[in-house]
Amino acid sequence: MKSQIYVFILSLLLFAWDRAYSQPKISVDMGFGFYEPTLSGFDDNLSIQFPTKGFLNRNLLLNWGISYEFFNNARIGYNSLLSYEIGNNLEIVNSNAVFRRSIRYRMFPIETYFRWKPRIELNFTLTPIWGRGRIEMDTTPGDKTEDWNDLINSFGGDQDPITDMGATDVMISDWIGYGSKLGVRYYVNSRLAIDVKGGFMNNFYNNDNWRIQRQKVTGPKMKITDLPVFSLKIVYGIK
Repeated sequence: MKSQIYVFILSLLLFAWDRAYSQPKISVDMGFGFYEPTLSGFDDNLSIQFPTKGFLNRNLLLNWGISYEFFNNARIGYNSLLSYEIGNNLEIVNSNAVFRRSIRYRMFPIETYFRWKPRIELNFTLTPIWGRGRIEMDTTPGDKTEDWNDLINSFGGDQDPITDMGATDVMISDWIGYGSKLGVRYYVNSRLAIDVKGGFMNNFYNNDNWRIQRQKVTGPKMKITDLPVFSLKIVYGIK
């Protein structure tokens, strides 16, 4: 009889343990990332004085994502890391323009993990990357073409490549890459966890692959390959 009581108590503890520490299959996360790219097309530009580089516009990445546990100890998902910069009164030849620059790393991770301890998880991530650079500039309509040519000329390449502009003033470039990370996740409770990751990402970026108004132009030089990257985020299970 006593042994049966022990078995019953142990079963209750295991059930409660599983309820307390098992993470739902669908979870969302939000946090910050840190890396150190070399954006020489902006920082070493002699023609135009871009905003001074600092931690917020060079090293900080805004991070959010969603994941789904499709198999025991395996997850897939989507993760977005965003670097953003805005500068007022960018001194172009014809006017003072408002400049905005973003670099977004869209990741589609496959993650495996195991519980080292009931509250501590070790994980490993491999991910393809779809990167996008975006440059916007608010300028005077009458000086639009000349201002954009001044900006593009400062990056090198063809002189005055733009002959006509429409209503949308955006330079865009896309590239592919890949990355890998090792991480540790601490479960505060059954739904809430803190996740820390570190690893590398490689991006096959070419500054000649920018486009504006369907016209191919030369963009800024950026070294965004072989980059160490770290992230800290809060994970919340929703289902």
